[in-house]
This record gives sequence, C-alpha cells and structure tokens, in this order.
Amino acid sequence: MFNNLIPALIITPALFAILGFLFSKRAAFFGIAFGLIFFSESLLLLYGVATKSPWAYHFGGWQAPLGIAFAPLRFGSSILGVSAFVMLLTFIYARFSLQESQRALFYPLSTFLALGLVVVYLSQDIFTIYVGLEIIGLCAVGLSALQKSPKALHASLVYLFSTLVASGFYLLGVVIIYAKYGLLNISALIPVIQEELPTLVAFGFMVVAFLLKTAVFPLSFWLANAHANAPTPVSALLSALVIKATFYLMYLFAATLFIFEYELSYFLAFLGVGAIFYGGIKAYLSSDLKLLIAYSTISQVGYLLLIFAFIDEHTDPSMAFNAMAFALFSHTLAKSGFFLAAGVVVHIAQTKEISALQGYASITPVSVFAIALSAVSLIGLPPSLGFVSKWYYLQSAYLSESWFFLFAIIGGGILSAAYLFKLLILFLEHPLEEGHLLRREKSHTTLEWTAFTLSFLSVFLAFFSNSIIAFMG
Repeated sequence: MFNNLIPALIITPALFAILGFLFSKRAAFFGIAFGLIFFSESLLLLYGVATKSPWAYHFGGWQAPLGIAFAPLRFGSSILGVSAFVMLLTFIYARFSLQESQRALFYPLSTFLALGLVVVYLSQDIFTIYVGLEIIGLCAVGLSALQKSPKALHASLVYLFSTLVASGFYLLGVVIIYAKYGLLNISALIPVIQEELPTLVAFGFMVVAFLLKTAVFPLSFWLANAHANAPTPVSALLSALVIKATFYLMYLFAATLFIFEYELSYFLAFLGVGAIFYGGIKAYLSSDLKLLIAYSTISQVGYLLLIFAFIDEHTDPSMAFNAMAFALFSHTLAKSGFFLAAGVVVHIAQTKEISALQGYASITPVSVFAIALSAVSLIGLPPSLGFVSKWYYLQSAYLSESWFFLFAIIGGGILSAAYLFKLLILFLEHPLEEGHLLRREKSHTTLEWTAFTLSFLSVFLAFFSNSIIAFMG
C-alpha cells in the first residue's frame, strides 16, 4: 500500500491542477478537495515512514542508477506533512479572500506547486530534483504576479530572473556531478563521491542556487517585494513553503553528499547570522505591514542556517538538528498564520501602513491574537516551537563554546522582540470607536480562525516536542 502512495502523491496534484485549469469557475472546489486529499496522503506517508522500514519506489521498476527512485525520509516527509496542512488552510482562506479571477489561477498554480514539493522532498535523483525546483519556481512566480499591480509585476519579474539564474547554477552542478561520476541517485553517489575539484565546483554552484532560491542574505534582494506585493494567501505559501524546500536540499546535500566541506559550512552559518540581523533591522524600520513580515522571513531564515555551524566532525549534530527542525516547523506555521492574520487586518483597514493600524485589536481581536501567538514563536518565547528551537541552539553553542553564535541567537531574539512588540503595542493602543466595527462585517470569520489555527499550532505543538524528536529519529 505504501509503495502505491508515492505515485498517488504525484498523480493527485497533477490531476487536480489540470481540473482547476479546465474548470476555472470551480477552481476553488477542486483546490480545497485537493488540499484535503493531499493532507490525508501526507498523513499516510508519515504513518508509513513511522511503521515501515525504509523503502523506495522505483518508477517503471527500474533500479538505480538507470531508474528514478523516490524514498521518503523522516525529515523530508515531516516537512511535506506540515506543508500539506498549511496548504489546506491557505486554500480555505483563499476561497473567501481572493477575487474569482484570482482564484481561477491561484488554485491550479498552487496545486502544481505541491507537485514540485513532493518531488523535492521525496526524490533521490538530483536531476529529478531539478525538475521539482523548476515546477516550484515557475508556479511561485506566477502566483506572485496575481495582484497585477505595477509593483507586483516588477517584483515577479525580478523573482523570475532570480529563480531561473538559480536553476541554471543548480543544473550546472548536476551536469558536473554526472560527468564526473556517471550517477544521479543520491544513495549511489554517497559511497563514491570524493573531495576533488570538480565535486567542489559542483557543490559551489548548487550552494549558490540554494542560497538564491532560499533568499539568504545577501542574495535576498528579490524576496521582500515579491512577498509583500502578492495576495495574502500567496505570501503565506511563498514564505512558509517555497523557501523551505530549497533550504531542505541545502541541508540534505551538506549532510549526505558533501560532508567534507566544513569551511563552507561555517561560511553558511555566518551568512545566517548576517541574515538574522539584516532582516530584523529592515523589519524594524518597515512602515508597511506585509513588508515587515517579509523582512522577518529573511531574518528567520538565518536561524535555519545556524545548523551549519554544528555539523562538523568535532560536534554532536543531533542537538543542532533538533534546533533547526523546530525552527523550520515554527516558522512554517507561525509565518503562514502571521501573513493570513495580517491579511484580515489589511482587508478591514484598507491600508498596509503600520501607523494607520493603531487600535485595531478592538476591531479584529482574533487576528491580533493570532499575530501575538506567531510573535511568541518567532521571538522564541516559552512555550512555543520557536523557544524549543532556540533552547537547543543555545545548548549547542554553549557545549561547543561557540560564543559568537550564542550571542547572535540571543541578539536576534531581542531584535525580533523589538519589531514584533512594537507592532503589537500599536495594535493595542487607543481602541477604535464603535463606528469602525461596521468594517468588521466585510471580513469573514473563516479568515480569522484559519490564521489563528496556524499561529496557535506554532505554540501548542511545543508540548509534543519530545514526540516530534522521537519520530524524526
């Protein structure tokens, strides 16, 4: 049964995306139906990973190195499961927030994006992964242009250029690896790959691709405008799901194929520190609510890269892995909830200017509460997944006497608190008069509670952190 689940995870998004394109007036129906089925399939995948010994699905029955193998790993399958859940709730949110013309493109493109995520998280073939990256990139660019404003279209063009350049770098790396070893399967490459110049050049190309697609500072120039000018459900998907896929590949390749590159690992960790403070400062200075959240994403990506400071042969990487995994899950849930809740506030206020949102906690209490829960996790306050992540990172830094990274983690948390508390205080100050409540009727309670669910889980799941660690091994 579990072997058939792999092709089902590929066929389902392809089928529903085509149906969404063909029957555009029913795109929302097909999208939400897909979301339910896709999330159910991802739960079955997690159950199979937990109860069955490692297995692989070989398309056409061809074994590696000739065939294409898909093998569910625990970490990748976990990210896919969380992504499916976020996608389902975002699809429900989009049904009530997007115009019909936008829904006709949003659901098919997002469904095709899910296909790319499946390929990236489950494929064991580095060229097939390239195909998955192209699907994700092109769908993400199309989604970011749905707003059709001059700013959104300009940001989408910059995004398109960036993702195509990054894909070209990754493909160059694949070509060099294949020319050197005649293999594309990750499992087959692991025992034969050597620390030689062609291999190092190939990995360098791939790293540049991953850094650009993940929007790691200083290659994050495309992210803020693309996320801030897209429709709210698109912003949530781009921030919560798209950039995580390429970070996952960066970690997977560094931890399996290219484990000899310790110097590069520290370089990536220092880039992470730069991202934490650059994104945090830009978020603090932002006057646009969605732009603040977008720059916050750049900052939070920096915490993911800190894992590379603790994966060399001199340290025990398990604690840092837990820190990185919880940072990823925390950001996925908290940032998607943050964007969706902010979308409700912007919809009611009819402005993204932060200074004009004073007192809106009295108008949208559920949305502001959701933003507060997301802030708790993003800052790393207890009890939240963000706190669990930072706790493990601080322990890793302390035990390895990495004082620079320890103070960077603390400083980044303080900076996050500065811009998020500044926003929350503004929402709570000077409650608005009753007359403003008339605007409240324009929103739909489904929007608020969808956002609240995601933000709440970014805090609540911390109580199950030991179970999550046990599952991921």
